[in-house]
Amino acid sequence: MPETRSQPPWMLVLSYLAFFGFIPLIAGKRDREIRWHAANGLLLFGAVVAIGIIATVIGILVPPLSCVYPIVMFAVLIVYTIIAILAVVKALNGERLIVPVISRYAARF
Repeated sequence: MPETRSQPPWMLVLSYLAFFGFIPLIAGKRDREIRWHAANGLLLFGAVVAIGIIATVIGILVPPLSCVYPIVMFAVLIVYTIIAILAVVKALNGERLIVPVISRYAARF
């Protein structure tokens, strides 16, 4: 917990704002906690992008399912927003939000 207090809180917030996660990942090279949160945020956003690509391909290949795309993406974006807000709140409190499947790869960065 003391490591996160040495960095400005905005670095933790940027970690979970889509592409802005690259800023803390690069700028916080010495702080393991900042790097973990930045990697976790980028992986979380990457999962959303991957789901979007998969849903797009399915919508193109199976035209009757193309009407499901907006519903799926809306649900995915709502879930992403909720997880990102929870992760920011926990990060500001010096904790980590462990997202199943995604967070285990954050320590590798």
